[in-house]
This record gives sequence, structure tokens and C-alpha cells, in this order.
Amino acid sequence: MRTKHLIPNNAAGLTYAARDYSAGEDHGGGDGVGGDPFEGFPDAVLGLIVSKLPLRSAVAASAISRRWRGAVAAAPALDLDFAAAFPAAPRRRAAFAAAVTAALGSSAPPHRHPLRRLRLALEGFFDQAFAASAADHLASWLTAAAARGVERLELHLPRSRLAVLPPSLLACTSLTSLTLRLDRYALPLPSFTTFTRLSRLHIACVSLNADDDFFGDLFLHCKEVRYLILEKCRVGALRLTGPSRLCSLAITDCSWTEESALAVFEMPELRILHYSGAIAARHIIDGEVSLDDVLLNIEKPLVKPREAALRELLTLVGNARRLALSPWCIEQFARPEEWSKLRLDKVRWLTCIIERREEGALSIVPLLSNCRNVEELCVSVVPSQGKWRRNSGDGGSHGVLGGKRVSVKHLKVVRMKYIDESRSGFKLVKVLLKNASALETMTIVPSMDGLEQAKFRRRVLKLRKSSQNASVQFCTAG
Repeated sequence: MRTKHLIPNNAAGLTYAARDYSAGEDHGGGDGVGGDPFEGFPDAVLGLIVSKLPLRSAVAASAISRRWRGAVAAAPALDLDFAAAFPAAPRRRAAFAAAVTAALGSSAPPHRHPLRRLRLALEGFFDQAFAASAADHLASWLTAAAARGVERLELHLPRSRLAVLPPSLLACTSLTSLTLRLDRYALPLPSFTTFTRLSRLHIACVSLNADDDFFGDLFLHCKEVRYLILEKCRVGALRLTGPSRLCSLAITDCSWTEESALAVFEMPELRILHYSGAIAARHIIDGEVSLDDVLLNIEKPLVKPREAALRELLTLVGNARRLALSPWCIEQFARPEEWSKLRLDKVRWLTCIIERREEGALSIVPLLSNCRNVEELCVSVVPSQGKWRRNSGDGGSHGVLGGKRVSVKHLKVVRMKYIDESRSGFKLVKVLLKNASALETMTIVPSMDGLEQAKFRRRVLKLRKSSQNASVQFCTAG
């Protein structure tokens, strides 16, 4: 929709709102307090309005009337993204710097407005000619944000020799949440001793050396840290030593060195572990750690890991109540070795990601044999990354299906996404309906359409159900 006609005389500061307000005054409808319809609006209201707008729109709002000129500096949340502000004009760095400086404001303390959330994304801002001044601008912006008591800060820095964390970052002592997305940042991270209120820390694209005690210093001084997220970092050794109140740890798509290790000690409140991507060479977990929610979305290693590493990894999930596993992790539970037969009697919610191949659905059968008390099961099928493998008629997992080792007496809810009509897919549906005596609902999202889906549905609805109250439903979307 074209909106240019809404402000026909923008340069003169005349808008339809001001014109109608003046007309009301001429007819006795005004209150005699100037001709600006926004004069009575408090700064907090105008700041809340512009905080919902993109940077360019928020800055352009100052042209509506004189009352809006300081609205950006009163915004409680600011999203300052250089690439989004000037996608077609990457050389507008000076204009962006002026807009950000005005947005953060430099008012005296009595007139300074609190800043709850600030996002600074400076991708493309540090070019060779502007890098030195860009670093100065970044330092001044963080100083202004600290003066306004910023509580949640998200900082994105590109790969540049001068794109470094300024000392003014440590002046933001009111931070409760900090996200640092630093593209291939090779310098050591500064000590966060001043962030005594920090509760959530998200670090991305940073190298963590084995001889660096950054996290030891972090937990020593930042007693309130509850959530730690490491994303796409290169890790030599990750030592998390308390005592600490950390309750959630997420390690996402990190790369590990050959002699890497993940060690967790004195974390009695740690309950959530989300571990995806590559796997460390060693895992050392204190016996006092008792996890409730575990996601192991580990990719298949290019080099076969040590057996001890697998044993340590599977030991992590022993006390979990909510468990999600990748295809490679599921395969480890089907290994014949004695150490892989881990009892998972506390698991109540189980999520399995399996590959679409002929025995893919049957690969979770040994896992179900270990999760005897599971109540909710979700099976999601993804495309296979390797060649399809064909099982023999009575061997492997097929033999388990026919035995008595599959016990799902407590299973109540089943959701199967993109299941197919292959032998293993249909047979898994069959064994669940046959053995789940407490089943209430089974929802199936087939991978096929039209006639094939209708045939599969008829075959499933003819199966014998152990639970008389079980309801089998088919959906078209996940």
C-alpha cells in the first residue's frame, strides 16, 4: 500500500493529524496547548512505539513532529542492525553511526530513559577505510548503553582485525543476558567479573583454548549464571567447575580438537543438556549431576570415537526424564556390548530422529526395550544420508520385535512424523498398537499422499490394538 499521500508536506512538518488538530482548535475543539497532537504523550509511550519499528523507520519517525524527535532515545528496546538498515547502500556508515548515536542518546541522568534490550549487529560496518572510527563508535555506544542501564545485550561483530570487544563492554554492570556472536574471534575473552547480575550467557563463533580458564573465572564471580549456550565454537577443553547455579547447558555445532574434553563438576542444579553437532573426545561428569532434559543430536563422527567416550556419553542420560536422540545416538543403544545396555527407567518423554531407510523405524526397538516407563513417544523421520541397507527377514531388530523384550505398558501418547509404508515403518506401528496397553492417542503424519496414504491408512486401521481406548489419527502436516 502506498503511504506517501499520508504526509504530503513532510518537509514543512505538516501532517493530516496536525492539520485536523489545528482545525479542531479553530472550531473550539482544542485545549489551547499548542498545535501538536502528540504534545500530551509521555516519552515512555512514544519510546515504546518506536521500539517496535526497524531502525530506519524509528529514525524517520522524528520527522513526524517536534514531539517525536527524542522518541528513539526513549525507546526501551533497540534493534540496531547495519545490514538491515542499509541493505542497498552499504556505504552509508556515517549515517548509520549518527542514527545509532542519536538513538542511544546522551541525556543527563535526570532525563535518561532506561534501556532494557539492545541488539547491535555490525556486519559490513567494519570496512578497511571506516574500521578505526567504527571501533570508536562501538566503544561509545556501549558506554551510552551502560549509562542507560542496559539489561539484555546482543552484540554481533564481523571478522575484522579492529572488530574487538571494547573495555566499555565491562561497564554494562546491569546485564542479565549477554549474547556475543563474534565471527572467528581468536582473541581471549575478557574476564566478566563485573557482570554480577548475569543470568544468561550465549557465546558464538569463539575459540576456547584448553589453557584458558574463562569459565572458571566466570562461575567464580558471576554467581547468578543459570543458562550457558555455546554455538559454533572451536573448543579445546571445556571445564565447567562450580559451585554454580547453572541449570541449562547447550553445546550447539561446536568443533572439538583431537584431545578435547567436556568436564562438569559441582553443578548440582544442572538439569538440561542440549548437545548437538560433533562429539568431544572425553566426557567427565560429576556424579552429583542429575539431568532431567537431555538432547543428544550428535552427528556420526568421521573417525570412530573411543569406546570409553561412547560409554561416558551414554552415561549422561541415565537419570533423564525427557530424552531426544539423533540417528547415530540411537544406533549406539543397539550395539551388542554389555556396556551399551543402559537402563533408562526414568525416561517419560522420548523423541527419536531416525533416517528414512528400510530398517530405520526398527532401529528404535532396542531403545524402547530400555525405556520401560516411557509415556510419550515422538518419532520423526528424516532423509537418509547413506545407502539404504536391507535387513534379513528374521535377524537384527526384526527378531526383537517378535520377542517379549519390548515393554511399553505405560505408553499413552505416540506421534509419528513422516512415517512411510515400508516394512519397518508399518511393523513399528503394529508393535506399538499391539504392546501399548495404556495407549490413548496415536497421531501419524504419513510421508505419502493420495492413494498411497489411503492404502496405508486402511492397513493401520485394521491392526489389532491392545488398548480399547486407543485412538489412531492421521494428519497431513507435522
